[in-house]
Parts: sequence; C-alpha cells; structure tokens
Amino acid sequence: MRFMIVALVTVLWNLHSQVQSDIQARHSRYMDRAEVRHLADSVAVTANDARPLAQAVTALSEEFGWAIDFEDPPYYSKYDLVDDTDAKWRAAHPTANGVTAIAGDTFQTQFPENSDSSAATAEHTLDGVISDYNASTNPGKFTVRKEGDRRFAVIGTHVKDDSGRDQAVTSILDTPVTVPAETRNARATVDAILNALTLKSQVEVGLFMVPQNAMAQAQVTVGGQDVPARELLLQTLSAAKLNLYWRLYYDHDVKSYGFSLLTVVKASYDASGKRTTDFVR
Repeated sequence: MRFMIVALVTVLWNLHSQVQSDIQARHSRYMDRAEVRHLADSVAVTANDARPLAQAVTALSEEFGWAIDFEDPPYYSKYDLVDDTDAKWRAAHPTANGVTAIAGDTFQTQFPENSDSSAATAEHTLDGVISDYNASTNPGKFTVRKEGDRRFAVIGTHVKDDSGRDQAVTSILDTPVTVPAETRNARATVDAILNALTLKSQVEVGLFMVPQNAMAQAQVTVGGQDVPARELLLQTLSAAKLNLYWRLYYDHDVKSYGFSLLTVVKASYDASGKRTTDFVR
C-alpha cells in the first residue's frame, strides 16, 4: 500500500512538473508584439501570444493606420483553453480552481505588398489574414466585418465544444439593447451601453482601458431602443470624433468580457530602423 501511495505521489508530481514546464515554455515563446516584415513584394507577419490573431491584427493596425476592432468568442472547452496556474499559487491553494488561458501559439501569415491604401485593399488583406488564421490550429475561427471607411471588426464566430467540434457563436456586441437618447460625455455613454448590454445578456461586459480625458471632454447624444450594442458604440465614437478601436476579451474563469478602447496609431521608421508611432487623426 505504501508503495502504491508513493508511486501515485510521484506520478502526480511528475504531471505537475510537466504542466509547469509547459506553461513556462509557452510564456517564453510569447512575443511582446507581432513582427511585420516587408519583403521584396510581400508582407510577412509573425505572432505568438495566447491571442495570436489579436496580436497580429494590432500589428497591422499600427503598420498601416487602420482601425481594427477585435472580439473574442466565448471560449470554454479544453480544446481552446490551457492551464495557466502559477506553481507557487497552486501549491498554496491545492484544492482551488486554477487559472486558464487561451491556448494560442505561433501564427504566421503573408500577403502581397500593395501601395494602394484604399479601404478595399485593406479589407482584402484582412480577409486573407483571417483565412490563414482559420486554417491554423489556433483557437477560434473569425470573420472580418467592414464597419466604416477604413474601419473593420475581426469577430469570433466559432469555438470548440467539449467534443472538439466547431460550434458557431454570435458576438455579444450584436445583442440589441436599449439606451435612453441623452447628451452625455463619451465615457458615460460607453458605460451606459455596456451596462445595458450586461443587463440584457446576463453576461458582464466591463470597461477596462480608455483614453479618459478625451472621452470625458467629448459630448455626444446617442441612444435608441433595441439597437445592437455595436451600432451604439460606433455612433458614440463617430459623434465624439475619436479615432479609437476596441478590444473585447473574454475571461473564461469569471465568465465575463473586458472592453477596452485604444487610440489608432501608425508606425514609422527612421533610416536606422528605429520605430515610432503617431496618432492617426
């Protein structure tokens, strides 16, 4: 009996060590931002992150000055998530639920270099990037939706179910909500939209990062009855004359979304290759 207990402990410890090794190896491969390389006649993008498509899309947004919204689907299965629990925390809380992360890894895509900066070219490029991603083994499947001139949304459309099959999902931002049409500052208006969305969907959608000063100073009159939350958010940004894009990230552990608004910037490079970014008005 003692031998069996010792053997079981050894197996569990080896399994725990392997999990921690996998976590450390995965994090060590992650990139701070995706790499964009301009080749002879094409552009190559390499990302490595828990959300590699979001990282790639952010890099494209900054490289070309496009406004690209990104929306997670609600991942929930072992096929899309991995254990990301810190070893020390797990040792101190052996029976508690751990932390999960989206199981993203390396993603690479390449598309023709094009001097045409039209919205049609941008949309075609993004369609190709999304097609490459959907053909990869990374979590989720996505689509591109044009939302305005040089504005696009990359929206999660599928997750894996508990059997590993693709399951179609609808973006929470397409949920119709009712918000009174009142004059407020842009920050208060976004708060009102997300609060209405949380109430309607029964899934919390919380506001994370926003440019506080710019949104507090912009007065807008936005509202409507049974209008998709997405449409009200776009109306708010347009009325405020703020060139922002959003990131909607899902946290499986707390079953909620975090919504952030970020400023659209465009990268430039000096003769030595030093990279700087400037706001896109």
